[in-house]
Amino acid sequence: MSGAEVQQLVNGLLLLVLPFVRILALLQFCPVLDNQAFSRRSKIALALALTAVMGPMLPPYPLPGIFFSLHTLLLVGEQILWGVLFGMALQLVFVALQTAGHILSMNMGLGMAMMSDPVNGSSTTVISQVIFIFCALLFFSLDGHLLVVTILFKGFIYWPPGQAINTPTLMMLVESLGWIMASATLIALPTTFVMLIVQGGFGLLNRVSPTLNLFSLGFPVSMLFGLLCVAMMMSNIPEHYLNLTNEILAKLEAIRTY
Repeated sequence: MSGAEVQQLVNGLLLLVLPFVRILALLQFCPVLDNQAFSRRSKIALALALTAVMGPMLPPYPLPGIFFSLHTLLLVGEQILWGVLFGMALQLVFVALQTAGHILSMNMGLGMAMMSDPVNGSSTTVISQVIFIFCALLFFSLDGHLLVVTILFKGFIYWPPGQAINTPTLMMLVESLGWIMASATLIALPTTFVMLIVQGGFGLLNRVSPTLNLFSLGFPVSMLFGLLCVAMMMSNIPEHYLNLTNEILAKLEAIRTY
C-alpha cells in the first residue's frame, strides 16, 4: 500500500474510533443505561450502531497523521472525559430527585427502611428507589433516550474532537454539585414543613398530657402524613423532572456559548 492509501485508512479509522469512544463513554454513565442490567455487550452494540448512523453526518475535524501516537491517545482520552462529564450531567436530574427521596424518608422516620439492590450491590431508602423507578419510566416516556442521541450528535458539532474539554465545562460540573442539593431541598421542602408541624403538634400534646403514650401514636401518624405528602408530590414529579432537565440543557447551552 502506498503512503496516501495508508493515510486514508488511518483517517477513516479515526473518524469512526473517536466518535465510538465518546458515545460508549456517555452510554456507560447515561441515566438508566448505566444500570448493570444493561450488559457491556449491549452498550457496545448500541455505540457501534450510533457510530454507524452518525459517522457519515459528522462535520470534518482535524485528525492526527499517525494512528498510534501521543496525539491520538490524548484525543481518545478527551472523548472518554467528555462522555463521562456529559453522562454525569444527565445523571444530575436523577440524583436530585433521589436525594429528595432520602430527605423525605428521614423526615417520615423511614430512614431505616432500606432496600437492597442485588444488581448494583447498593442499598437505598424505599421512597428514593420508588422515585428512581418512576423517573426511569419518565425518561423513556418523555423521549429521554432521543434527547441523549440529540446531545451526542450536537456534541460533535459544538465540541468536536480536539476542542471538547474546556474550563467552562469543568466549572459547570463543579457548580452543579451545589445545584443538586438546592434542587433536592426545594422538592422536599413542603413535606419537611408538614412533618415539622406534625412533630410540633405532638410536642404540644406531650406538654398538655404527659401521660399520653406519644411514641405508639406519633410514628403511625407521622408516617400517614408523610405518605400523603409523598402521594401529592408524586403527581408533581413529571413537572419537576422536566424543569430539572431543562435546567441541565440550559447549562449545556451556556457552555456552548463560550
